[in-house]
Amino acid sequence: MTSIYTNFTGLFKEGKPLDFLATWQKAFEKASEREKSLFEETYSDRWFDYNPPQMSLTAQGVMGKYRLRFMASVIGNESPTPLRRADGFDVWLKEIPRVGHKFFMPVDVHRKLVEVYENPRLTNAAKVRAIEKTLKMDMQDAYLGVKDVMDNIALQALSNNGVARFTEINNPQGREYEVDYEMDEANKLVAPLPFTAENLASGVNFILLMSQIISDFKEKGIEFGEILMSQELYFKIRMSEPVRLMVHGNDRKAKNVTADQFNELLSSNEIPPITTVTRRMGIDKDGQRLSTTPWNADFIALKPAGKIGEIQPSIEDSELLPEPNVTYFNPGNGVRIAKWVTGESTNQKSGETTQGSGRLLPIITEINAIVCMQVRGFEPKVLPEGANYFTQETYEAALPAG
Repeated sequence: MTSIYTNFTGLFKEGKPLDFLATWQKAFEKASEREKSLFEETYSDRWFDYNPPQMSLTAQGVMGKYRLRFMASVIGNESPTPLRRADGFDVWLKEIPRVGHKFFMPVDVHRKLVEVYENPRLTNAAKVRAIEKTLKMDMQDAYLGVKDVMDNIALQALSNNGVARFTEINNPQGREYEVDYEMDEANKLVAPLPFTAENLASGVNFILLMSQIISDFKEKGIEFGEILMSQELYFKIRMSEPVRLMVHGNDRKAKNVTADQFNELLSSNEIPPITTVTRRMGIDKDGQRLSTTPWNADFIALKPAGKIGEIQPSIEDSELLPEPNVTYFNPGNGVRIAKWVTGESTNQKSGETTQGSGRLLPIITEINAIVCMQVRGFEPKVLPEGANYFTQETYEAALPAG
């Protein structure tokens, strides 16, 4: 059976007859035109362009090269090694994963909505608000939950040397999955010392370190537009003694540094602004709602300004073979919303299911213009002579400190 919301007829909004599902279809169409009033803007909206959905299940993106030697392509275990192109670009192929989830509204909630709808003592506006609230909650959660996965992949990769992993811990009801963007080894850095409170006070000068990294990569033709880190780490750096000393001088270095003062210090040293990543996402594990944080707080990332890639959707199976008793919506960006009623005829619990699903994958085309630096969670080692920071390779080969 199609959605129960088709039964709530005869109500008016702004003087016009209200069709709840038709109204939401229009809302989704406006959202797909980049009107964000209905939906929160995600990191994937800010950093990626959405391509039109395609028929095939592989993603193709052009990855530019920032140095003369070629970088190895990202290929599957069973895939043939791709042929190099003479123009210095590779075609990047990767499976597009299917993501989705369902929300079930039991019949007792439907019963309450019917009571509201049939209650002669309630005004038309009160009935509309009550029904719209329930409908909106499931529709938005279904849609945004799919886009959350794009944020999850991107934030994991940007704080984990270009790799995002889905395991039983952060994807309890799904399959294990890994996206490896093959970040160049030269872009995987390790700080000279862990960013502990003690080292930030006396062993690590954040401003000097960032200036050195930015200068080194500018010589390679790479310029950064923002630095990404956790809110907690940002506050520790902003309040560190070297930063307070640079802002206030020796006589007033005990004074706190405001956000404006810190931003001015960064700008005066040609360091891009800092963006704090505070994204948390809910997961359902054994019927319990838990939260997960995709950003690894032990890393910081330096990225170019603006867009860093594309998100490639593939057409959902239900768009090719829609079922007759299901109500479908296309919110845009390759996401598909479906609503249907279950009951005795389907030998299932009575109620309505709302499903959000899609086949999407972020393609970080600017992966070689992004730098990841591990700043915590490692043992101190001796820096190579003349170096101001480690690459991952030099860190692994270095001798333990002390």
